[in-house]
Amino acid sequence: MISFLNPIFLAFGGALLIPLVLHMIQSSRTVRLPFSTIRFLQLAAKRSSRRIKMENFLLWLLRTLLMALLTAAFAMPMIRTKDFGNLLGRAARDVAIVIDGSYSMDYKMGRQGVWNQATDLAASIIEGLSEKDRFCVYLAGDQVMPICEQLTNKKEETATRLRALLLPKGSSQLCPATMAGLGALDQDGSRNERELHIISDHQLLPWAKFNKATAAGTNAPASQEAVSEGGPWDPSKVKDNTTCFVTLLGAPEPENVAPIDVDVEPKLITTETPCQVSVRFLRSGTQLETTAALFVDDKELGRRSVTLGGGSANEAKFMIPPQGGGVHTVRIETPDDSLAVDNSFFFLLRVREKLPVLCVGTKDSTLFLRAALGTGVGGVSSIDVKSITPEGLAGEMLGTYSCVLLCNVMPLAGQEIKSLERYVATGGLLVVFPGDAGGMADYGSWASLPAMPSEVLDLPMAERKRLLSWEKPAHPIVSGFKGAGIAPSLVIKRQLKCEALKEKAETLVSTGAGYPFMILRPSGRGVTLLFTVSADRSWSDFPLSPYFLPMAHQLVQYSAGIGSGTPFLWARDSLSLSEFLPEATRESVLKSPEGKSVSIRSAVVDGETVSFAEGLTAPGIYRLNQPGGGNDKPALAINIPRGESDLTPVKPEDVPAILGVKTIQMATGKEELMKKIEDFRVGKTLGEPILWLALLVAILESFYSNFLMRKGSKLTDSLAIAPSGKVKDKDS
Repeated sequence: MISFLNPIFLAFGGALLIPLVLHMIQSSRTVRLPFSTIRFLQLAAKRSSRRIKMENFLLWLLRTLLMALLTAAFAMPMIRTKDFGNLLGRAARDVAIVIDGSYSMDYKMGRQGVWNQATDLAASIIEGLSEKDRFCVYLAGDQVMPICEQLTNKKEETATRLRALLLPKGSSQLCPATMAGLGALDQDGSRNERELHIISDHQLLPWAKFNKATAAGTNAPASQEAVSEGGPWDPSKVKDNTTCFVTLLGAPEPENVAPIDVDVEPKLITTETPCQVSVRFLRSGTQLETTAALFVDDKELGRRSVTLGGGSANEAKFMIPPQGGGVHTVRIETPDDSLAVDNSFFFLLRVREKLPVLCVGTKDSTLFLRAALGTGVGGVSSIDVKSITPEGLAGEMLGTYSCVLLCNVMPLAGQEIKSLERYVATGGLLVVFPGDAGGMADYGSWASLPAMPSEVLDLPMAERKRLLSWEKPAHPIVSGFKGAGIAPSLVIKRQLKCEALKEKAETLVSTGAGYPFMILRPSGRGVTLLFTVSADRSWSDFPLSPYFLPMAHQLVQYSAGIGSGTPFLWARDSLSLSEFLPEATRESVLKSPEGKSVSIRSAVVDGETVSFAEGLTAPGIYRLNQPGGGNDKPALAINIPRGESDLTPVKPEDVPAILGVKTIQMATGKEELMKKIEDFRVGKTLGEPILWLALLVAILESFYSNFLMRKGSKLTDSLAIAPSGKVKDKDS
């Protein structure tokens, strides 16, 4: 619909008659000549008059068009978006607002961050709505968080809430949040005009998660991960009566440096062991030379100069000298920049004085293992062995042990088997030695065993001499034996027969074709290891062999490596304390980096009560306070996932192709967006384009009138005098 901002100027439309009047009052002056005959003069005048009338008509048309354009330009016509049925006011509309809630929105532009700009912009959009308009607001964080899930018109309350909204420290689910906003608009289809506003920064990452498969024919990049909430992106959800506004705030070419990952070697760190920390850095922007510092227990132990290329990851290494026993807090720091939330990376360094090992079985069954593990260099072992009978297994906190060895303990109760398998799943090493106490049916309740034994083989005398074969010589448990050139032989009287291995299981050592000796299978974060001979002398002479002691020590060393797990965890909403903090009890208090108590809830899982810590989203060191334990001890190192640290920018012109929507209004700031909204809601003025058109018409009129003046010829130029003295037309 077209309307006029200054309709009073339409009254000057009468000026269109001026060129007509001027052309109508034009008359040809008659020149009387004393010629004997005027027949030829009349003929020439008639022909010239017809040509002049035609030329004057075209000139009049140009001048009339020029006056019409000037009148229209001053009246400022405007194309309105409202329908023709709503002539007395602006049409009511429904508006959905989606705000990027990733931590990249914490990017600082001077004193104000992008997040503050985004929330203020969303509040301004709402405040600019009329009383008849409705809106909904969704925050795209790790999950879709509705601020106003249903369409509402509570403008003041929502605007105030938005300006006080805190930025989550996570990634962005922009695609499902957008789908949720469109879904809210579809709940009521009575409104003819709808708007979708997407407010983000210039980061490419949230846009790369839109699904290309649903936007056929576009140049949108492929989805990097499946969209869980709201379904995959569907451009058809953007109806014809929906106008999409996309606003990209912040720096068009942002720069950032962030440590994104660490690796500590060796996995097992003792009081006499130095360690090396490898740190990976990510740089967004141009190449930069910067520094990184390493702090142990808040004391700086190293600083490195790092040259980082734009858009790539680089690595730096730090050496940490031997530390005292216990858990030490470590962090990597980079200099302050515009995105400060990812400048520090936290992790823990667990230094062991002795490795705790639980040996389960009777004294006779565990005799050789206890003797081997208690033997060390100079008579002092780095392994702390605790021996219990199978009856005492139920009262043990298995998570506090680096390794659990079962020696002829079959059968076990179902609850004890569940506890042992949960211990394996959470990163422990379970070593199972068979014996005469149990039958084959007792192994059927185990889910984590590498293989299910079918029978016990009693080997004849002629077959008891067996040569061990290293089937996986590169595995850490047996690599030392293979490298030393050891090819030991055993005398085996009895042996478990394990024909079919379970999924992911592998034989590390065998005693011949089809006769596994040591079978390994990963389960969860831990490992279950099954020997096919007992740990005492009743089945073989393995305990008396020269490689029994180093094998036992190698098992414990390996268990310490897998049991240590990662030195840090990514931020999360819920964490199983029994899995990551087995030493925690119901009376324990877990404190956040700010010193606040973390909420802990309990749930029954498989008949057991399991504790979960809630809201571990703040990066830093979490400390555990045990009843009567004195000071808080470092328990967890939490870091926010570093995907959002990659600030590779998106090109604004690529966003329409990414969304697969044709009508998109792009803006890079509040003022630009508000102008586009005003043009859309009130109308777009055509005054300036009409003035340019009037200028073009004026130029054409000037050239054409000058052309006519030059083209016009005198009457005498078209007449001639014959030799007889008669006047005639030159063309006749």
